[in-house]
Amino acid sequence: MEFIKRNITDVFLSKIKQERTVVLTGARQTGKTTLCEGILPQCINQPYTYISFDDPDERLRFQNSAIAILESLDTPLVILDEVQKIPALFDSLKYVIDRQKRNLASQKKVFILTGSSQLLLLKDVKETLAGRVALLSLFPFSLSEVSESSPIPLLTRIWKQGKLEKEEVEVSNISPPEKIRSVMAITREHQVWGGYPPVWQMKDASDKINWLKDYRKTYLERDISDVGQVANIDTFALAQKLLCARTGQLFSISEVARDLSVAVNTVKRYINLLVMSFQCYLVPPYYENIGKRFVKSPKIYFPDPGLNRVILGEMAINSGASYETWVLSELLKWKHLQLVEPDVYFYRTAGGKEIDFLIAGEEMLLPIEVKYSSQIANVDARNVESFMIDYRKHAPVGLIVYSGREVVEIRKNIWAVPDWLLLGGI
Repeated sequence: MEFIKRNITDVFLSKIKQERTVVLTGARQTGKTTLCEGILPQCINQPYTYISFDDPDERLRFQNSAIAILESLDTPLVILDEVQKIPALFDSLKYVIDRQKRNLASQKKVFILTGSSQLLLLKDVKETLAGRVALLSLFPFSLSEVSESSPIPLLTRIWKQGKLEKEEVEVSNISPPEKIRSVMAITREHQVWGGYPPVWQMKDASDKINWLKDYRKTYLERDISDVGQVANIDTFALAQKLLCARTGQLFSISEVARDLSVAVNTVKRYINLLVMSFQCYLVPPYYENIGKRFVKSPKIYFPDPGLNRVILGEMAINSGASYETWVLSELLKWKHLQLVEPDVYFYRTAGGKEIDFLIAGEEMLLPIEVKYSSQIANVDARNVESFMIDYRKHAPVGLIVYSGREVVEIRKNIWAVPDWLLLGGI
C-alpha cells in the first residue's frame, strides 16, 4: 500500500531521538496507526515491536504482568496502540520510564503511545505520565500533504524571513499553467471535503458523505456517550450543530446555554469535550496585555469542511465563514510543525478594526486577512496596514489570503497570496 507522507514525520523522528516516550494524539481516523505501523518503520533503521490493545489477548496478558512484559521487550522502539483500552498500563509505564531515567533498566527503550479515544488517552497521560512524555498531534491531511507540494510551504519561508523574496513573488507567473490548475483543483476539493484520510480514498460524493455521517455517529456514541459520559446525547448533538453553524464567530457561553435551555456549566463541559477530541478550536483575541486574552470572548471554529457538511445537514454555512474556517484549520496544522510553535489569535480593536488571524512568535507578528474571492482590492489591506503601523517593530509583512492565481503587493509589504500557494505550494 502506498502511503501519503505526513508532514509530521520528521518532527516525530526528531522527538523519538530526544525523548523516551512520545504520545501521538489526534481525532479519530487521522492516520495515527498508519503513521506508527506503516510509515515510521520505513524511516527508522532499527527493529521495533508493535502491540495493539484492540487484541483482547494482549489486554489480558498485560493486565497480569505489564511491567515484566515491558521490560522484557528486546527492541529499542516499542509502539503501543489503543492504550486507552487498558488504563492500568499507565502506572506500569510510569514505573518503567522512571527506572530508565535512573539508569536502572537493562535496556533503554523509546515508547510511542497512541489511541483512538483522545478523551481517555489524554486523561490518563495527564494524570499518570505528566512531565514524562512529549505530546504530538496528528491532524487530518493538510493541503500540502494531499497536493504533494513543496515540503516547505511559502508560509514557512515568510515566517522565517519576515518578507517575500523575488522568486517567491514570481512563482505563480513561471510555473506551468497545468500544474497550477491541478493544485487549484485539489485545493477546492480540500475546501469542500476536508482532510480525513478515508475520504481521500473515495471517488463518489455519496461514499464520502456516508463515511462522514458514520464518523459523526461513532464520535457521538463512543467518545461522547460512552467515554465522555454525556447522558443526553441528543442535546449534545444539537449543541454541536448550533456551535458548528457559528464557526468563525465570537463564542458566547451564555448565548448558547440560552438557545439550548441548559445550564452554563453544561455548555462549558460540552465545549471542553469538543476541544479535547479535536472537533473544535477556540481562537483567543490578541492583546499586548496577556491577561486580557483570557477575559475577552474567543472565536469558535469547527475545522473540517467535510464533517461540517454532515453536522449541519440542511443548514448552510456562510461561504465566507467556511473559507475562513478552512484557512484557520491549515494554519493550525502548520503551526504544530514549527520548531518553536507560534500562537494563533484574531485581532480586533475597540474601534472595530479586525484582522482574521495573527500569528505571534517571540519577536514577530504576522497579520493575515482572509478574503473569499478570486479578486483583491487595495481597500482589503487597510486593517492590515493599520496594524503594521501600530506594531511596526514586530510586523514587517502582512498577508491577504485569497482564491486567485497571482502574488500581488497591494500596499507596501502587504501581499495578496493565493491560498493554494501559501498553504500548499507547487
